[in-house]
Amino acid sequence: MAGSHWVIIVSRDPGLRINFTRQSREPLSQRFQTRFDRLDRARVSIFNSLQGVSPAFRKRIQPVQDTLDELAEHSYQLCLNMTAMDNNFYIQKLSNNFDADIETMQSNLVVATNDRDKKEFEETLKSLQARKAQLKSVETLLSRFEAQLTGTNNAVDSVVTNIASLKGRDAKQIEGKIPPLLQVLQTEQEELRQFDAEMEKTSL
Repeated sequence: MAGSHWVIIVSRDPGLRINFTRQSREPLSQRFQTRFDRLDRARVSIFNSLQGVSPAFRKRIQPVQDTLDELAEHSYQLCLNMTAMDNNFYIQKLSNNFDADIETMQSNLVVATNDRDKKEFEETLKSLQARKAQLKSVETLLSRFEAQLTGTNNAVDSVVTNIASLKGRDAKQIEGKIPPLLQVLQTEQEELRQFDAEMEKTSL
């Protein structure tokens, strides 16, 4: 009974919910962890900045908070998937030496005396080259995602700064300031969705 009671408390208190979610997250690859943590801190700082403001102000700002929560959650899921890919990539990289193997096959081809051997070496060479290219494309995807996270963080930081500058203003004054901030976050969401699509097509 105590367990379900705790869940009810967490779901009712957004501050507790944010911390509960953060503590239950799985660790990420270091290159993504630091960037995701920064994004998560920005999300929490907007939540904290809404403490003690008027209900009218909070209502105007709420869509930004909700959109940022969705962006953080989406980023985390992508980071989790990319972490699995990153770990697998390094295992593959350590356990294979494609350059040396490709060189060996090319040498074998030069000295091969019959067609059957040549065919065997050619097939192996092609498969090694394809595997090397595949790993290279995964490495590029991981680096691009890392760059995307950095860009997303910069965009989110600018939104957080803008929200902080609105505090104390009249609710009517801030009305026109919210849609551009939402647009910034929605653009980042679209860019992250492109990585969802690319991950579907990429395998190790």
